[in-house]
Amino acid sequence: MTPASARPIATLLCPALLGLLLVVASGCATSADAPGETEDTSPARQTAFRVRSDVGAGLNADRGWAGPINQPVALPVETPFRLRFEVETPRDVPFVERFRLQYRRNGGAWRPVLAADFPYAPSEVTPRVSVVSPSAYADRADAADLLDGSTASYAGGKGIALSGTGPALPDHGVQSEWEWPLVIRRYADGAVTNEPGDRFEFRLVDVKGRPLPAPATPEVTAFVPPRLLGGTYPETPGRLGPWEASDGSLYFLMEPAESYNKLMTVKSTDGGRTWREVDGAHRPVAGDLEGFASAVHDGTIHMLHQIDAGVLHHSFRTTDHPRTPDAWAVRDDTVATPGAPPVQVASVAARSDGSLVGVYGGPEHLHYSIRSPEGTWGDRKPISGGAGDARSGPQLVRGADDTVHLAYTRRDGTAWYRRIRPDGSLTSPQRVSSNLGTAVTDVGSVLPLVHLPETNTTVLLYRRAGGTLWARRADAEGRLSPPVQVTERAVAQSAADSDQVGADAVALGSSVHVLFIEAQTGYLYHTRSDERGSWAPATVQVDSVDAQWVRGQPVSNGTSSPTAYGYVYDAGSNGGSGMNWYDEVPVRRR
Repeated sequence: MTPASARPIATLLCPALLGLLLVVASGCATSADAPGETEDTSPARQTAFRVRSDVGAGLNADRGWAGPINQPVALPVETPFRLRFEVETPRDVPFVERFRLQYRRNGGAWRPVLAADFPYAPSEVTPRVSVVSPSAYADRADAADLLDGSTASYAGGKGIALSGTGPALPDHGVQSEWEWPLVIRRYADGAVTNEPGDRFEFRLVDVKGRPLPAPATPEVTAFVPPRLLGGTYPETPGRLGPWEASDGSLYFLMEPAESYNKLMTVKSTDGGRTWREVDGAHRPVAGDLEGFASAVHDGTIHMLHQIDAGVLHHSFRTTDHPRTPDAWAVRDDTVATPGAPPVQVASVAARSDGSLVGVYGGPEHLHYSIRSPEGTWGDRKPISGGAGDARSGPQLVRGADDTVHLAYTRRDGTAWYRRIRPDGSLTSPQRVSSNLGTAVTDVGSVLPLVHLPETNTTVLLYRRAGGTLWARRADAEGRLSPPVQVTERAVAQSAADSDQVGADAVALGSSVHVLFIEAQTGYLYHTRSDERGSWAPATVQVDSVDAQWVRGQPVSNGTSSPTAYGYVYDAGSNGGSGMNWYDEVPVRRR
């Protein structure tokens, strides 16, 4: 089954709803700007336009239109569409042969439409609006005569890709047609935001910047589909949320765009249906979100963030904070400077007294630091344990009596388990598995750890080199159970350069719930354990996508106890942005 949030937009907009959206968008196209007395216009003119919502339709197919000719439409952000123009050149007046595409937002200044692909833009820019690559035709493919605004003879035209500039217009006194694939983003560079109801107008100008006169200007009113976050994931994340406050508000940590990798907190107050950034004016300065993780204590989300220059601590106060809710509290506080690791990694756990335990990478080994309840970080301590390959991929969880459980990997394909005692000392390492992969991309083969308070058991889940997930349990004394296979399907590893297994795990009552991305298809599956540690057959949650990241938390949806596994998944950004969606797995606690 495919949730509505993940289906192609053509299946979301039924004819009746599309008609309603067209009415809401005002029912008729915006009249072209009346030229001022001193404004120069091009001798060529735009005689018609039409917006196409089905980007899979052929360039010359008369289908997939979002609305009638010369009519405005409403379209979703982060979903490509196409815009087709009919242009007529004058018979006897000289004209400039090439033309460019411009846009303006909410009646503002006209700006060029830049080329930046979707979802991943190799150009490393993410504008509000951009020209993208079409899936249905090659660049400069021949365009047939589909629009009927001109009676002049037809002289050809082109479908354009990844360029805001068209080719040369044909000879005098004829008409031609030109189609551009476009996308309107939710978040763009600078974390600027396109809001629901924003109006985007488009026009053609010649190389002298003169607009082509037109009887109607193309206008697209943007809306945000339910459960879309947009933005993109930190590259190698630990837990990110969605963290739930007592009033039901959800918080998730992400980046606005791959080309603007700053930290942002987005919030939902309606169960994940809509999301927006909070306190964006005060977000941390540091970018490069690769090694990154978070934990919650007393209404504050604490974050550990490793960059090449060091390890940083940030914190954000939720609506549960008694004095300053929905605000950044700590930003860019240096925890340690261990040197650049081969892969940036981080994990953090919050203890009951408000102290924090953070684990992070170094050039050869992992290190840990402890922050006091008063807010002071202690000295960096190495996680040693004898000779061996470099350690990486740490995951933490707080257990009983403020013992912090730690699992990590080594480049020799092994996984290890230790505990950080309340006094800050480490237990001896125990080998969890010798069957992990040995590539750099396998360092994150351990899932976020899960603690079951009812039995004081910690569950360690990991991906073997063959792709399947396995689990072992550590009891109150730290003794490990035999390994149990969790999945029959192979699970994705290092999708979009994450150096990490494509899976997540949480505890709900006495059960462990796991979401994982199937390696072969990119579909998202769910499985759960029973009280005895046996695993149920996996069921598909999201299909028809190429999922690449997933992180979640238990959510209560306004009730007294968790009723669902709420999660955010990347539906196929390929290292770009715009593909983060929220969904839930309803659960029955055992």
